[in-house]
Amino acid sequence: MMSFSSDVRAETAREVVMDPCCARAEFAGALLACGGVSFHGAGRYSLALTATDAVVIRHFFSLLKHFFNISCQIRTLRTNQLRGATRYQLAVPDEAAGCLMDACGLWDPKALFGVRAIPKAEIMHYSCCKKAFLRGAFQLCGAVSNPEKSYHLEFAAPNEILADFVIELMEYFEIFAKKACRKSKFVVYLKGGESISDMLALLGAQNSVMSMENVRVKKEVHNRVNRQINCDESNLNRLMLKAEAQVRDIRLIQEEIGLEKLPRSLREMAILRLENPDKSLAALGELASPALGKSGVNSRMRRIAEIAAKLRTGEDIQG
Repeated sequence: MMSFSSDVRAETAREVVMDPCCARAEFAGALLACGGVSFHGAGRYSLALTATDAVVIRHFFSLLKHFFNISCQIRTLRTNQLRGATRYQLAVPDEAAGCLMDACGLWDPKALFGVRAIPKAEIMHYSCCKKAFLRGAFQLCGAVSNPEKSYHLEFAAPNEILADFVIELMEYFEIFAKKACRKSKFVVYLKGGESISDMLALLGAQNSVMSMENVRVKKEVHNRVNRQINCDESNLNRLMLKAEAQVRDIRLIQEEIGLEKLPRSLREMAILRLENPDKSLAALGELASPALGKSGVNSRMRRIAEIAAKLRTGEDIQG
């Protein structure tokens, strides 16, 4: 069964790339996110994308063929280091690596080994290119938790420069992430359900957004129902304790002086409470003759409690 992360990556991989500028930016994001550039000296490079999702590799295979007329090789990898899990690799022909790096704004003779940590500014000029770069990076190093369990989205960038660049691009779209170092990765992450939903929409994962929003609504309804149940239980417990105290007061009066010594209105209410120990004040009021409102019943119960208190302390109940 596919995870929610895999569903999101697969959906973003199905996003149709319309313009060459976006194709360059998306491939650059993917290549940098997985650390897919290898330098072999004398200006020779090899480029490869390695992913857990075959649909992602097929997406970039088609993208390179359509926009750059480069035919790549797809390999299947399975090692003990991956706990037997299958990974997929897209290998760019070595003779095309240099031109492809230059086209994606990643080749720079002044940079270390001639490879830029982030693309040149002209590659990221338009907002659609910024969005495409984030989409490519997410497909190779992104993950999002199942919203049924928690809200967490992250980019596990191979270096801090790329992590800071991802944060900068997200802030351009008014999505504000945090950064942490985890082992050898610099993790850019979001925690809030709303910001994650915005990010998924930005990446083009509209179906995943709908799935997440459905979960969020279900959670909100569930939490609201639980709060109401807890509130009702609390109110019920409080009412039961109060009713028990009223019964104790009435029993005391009955034993000490007899209920017949009470005024008629109080005597009626005392008898109603003894006969209906689990009813609310409003329900007792409906049984009275004539019927009383909740405040009227409460007033009579308060007077009964005052009489019981005087009996406990030995005070004159006529006073």
